[in-house]
Amino acid sequence: MTVAFSSDPCYNYESLDRPWRANNESGDYICDESFSWSGWYRLFYYGMDIRMPETCVSSYSCNTYYSLWLSDPHPQIEDGVVIREVCGGTYWGACCYYKPNPIRVKACPGNYYVYELVNPQILCSGYCTDVSTISQAVSTVSPDIFTGSTITFNDDPCNNYNILDNYWRNTLNYWSVYGSISDHDDKIVEWDGWYRLFMNGLNAQMPEWCFYYMTCGGYSSLYLGGSHPRLEDGVVTREIYGSHYYQCSRYRSNPIQVKACPGNYYVYKFTRPTLSIPLPVYCAVPFSTPSVDPCYSYTSLDEPWRATDSYYYSNYYYYGMCDYNVEWNGWYRLFYNGQNAQMPESCVNHGMCGTNYPLWLNGPHPQLEDGVVTRQVCVSSWDGCCTYASHPIQIKACPGNYYVYEFVKPMFCGAYCAGPNYGQYTNESDA
Repeated sequence: MTVAFSSDPCYNYESLDRPWRANNESGDYICDESFSWSGWYRLFYYGMDIRMPETCVSSYSCNTYYSLWLSDPHPQIEDGVVIREVCGGTYWGACCYYKPNPIRVKACPGNYYVYELVNPQILCSGYCTDVSTISQAVSTVSPDIFTGSTITFNDDPCNNYNILDNYWRNTLNYWSVYGSISDHDDKIVEWDGWYRLFMNGLNAQMPEWCFYYMTCGGYSSLYLGGSHPRLEDGVVTREIYGSHYYQCSRYRSNPIQVKACPGNYYVYKFTRPTLSIPLPVYCAVPFSTPSVDPCYSYTSLDEPWRATDSYYYSNYYYYGMCDYNVEWNGWYRLFYNGQNAQMPESCVNHGMCGTNYPLWLNGPHPQLEDGVVTRQVCVSSWDGCCTYASHPIQIKACPGNYYVYEFVKPMFCGAYCAGPNYGQYTNESDA
C-alpha cells in the first residue's frame, strides 16, 4: 500500500510486508543492493507493525548474508526526521563490522515508524525486522503496479481479461546469465480478475514444471502444479509451487484458477502469493502457433553422436558436443542414420549423447490431437537426472508417427539427445 496525503513521510510511504526479513528467519540469501529503493517505507509482518532491530543480529539471519540493524535507538515523535547508522555483522561474530549507508527514520502518530531505506552497497546484505516489536494488526492493501490493458466483452474470462506483458517473467531471465536479480515481487501487485500472458506481444503461458530459483525476474519462481486444462474442462483450479535452490516444491502458494480458450491460449485468475515466500513471481514461457505447419516445414537433424548410447569421451573433446554454440532456427525432426528418432522421455546418464550434459524430455510426447505443446527439458549431470532445467521447447506430433521440435539455445553446454522411435514407422519415406 502506498499512502500519499502530504510530503510528510508518515503519510507518504510504501508498505513493506516481508515476513522473511524477520530476525528469526534464515536459509535464503536475498541481497538488498539488488533492489530499486525509492522513498520511505513502513515495515509490516503479516499485516502487523514491526520495527528494525536496535541490537546485534547475527549474520545469515533475515534470509541474507549480512543482517542490517540500527546501531542507535528509534527517535521520538518530537525528534522529527533523524539519521541513524546501520550496522552489519560478520560470520565470525563482529556485530558492527560493516557500516553501510545511513538511513533516515521518523516516528509517527499511531506508534509506528517510517524508514528511508537506501542501497546498502555492501556485499549481500539485507534490512532486518525484529519480531519482538510486533504490534497491533493494521489493514493494508497492496499497491497496484499492473501495467497493461483490459479487454472486456462479457463474463467469460476468455473475453474479459487483463493483458500481462512483462518480458522479465520469461524463464530465460535467469540471474546467473544476466549477472543480477531483479526486485520484482508479485505480492505487491493488486491482482484483479483474469489475466492473459504475453511476451513482447506474443502468446505465453505458465510453465507446468519447476524452474531454478532466481528465475523469471524474482527470487522464488512460481509454476503451475499440474497440466493446463483442455477447452472442455472449463475453469479449473491448480496448485502453485515455488522453487528454492534445487527444491522444486519448497513453497506452496495460493492456488489459482485457469481456463483454456478458443484460439489456443489460456487465462489465469492470479491471486496474491503467500506472504512467507521471498519475492515470488509468476513465471511465463513463450507459446506460439506456427504460421506454417512444422510437420511439413522442418530441418532434418541426423547426427549419430546424439544417440543415448553415444559416450562423449570416445570421440569428442573434453566437454563433448555443445548445442549452446548452435544457431537454432525453427523446427527440427530427429533421425539416426536415416531412421526415425525422437527425444528420450526418461533420464539419460551423464556423459551420454556425445556431450557432458545430455538434454532429455521430462514428460510425454503429445498426441496428434494435442497440436503444439510446450515441454520441459532436463539436464543430466553428476548430481542427478534433472538437477537443472534448461529452456522449454515446443513439440508437435505429426501424421506418419514422428515428431518435430522447436529447439532453442540451451542454458548449458549440453546437447539434445536422440533415441529410438517406438512407433510403426521407422524411416522418412513412411511419413
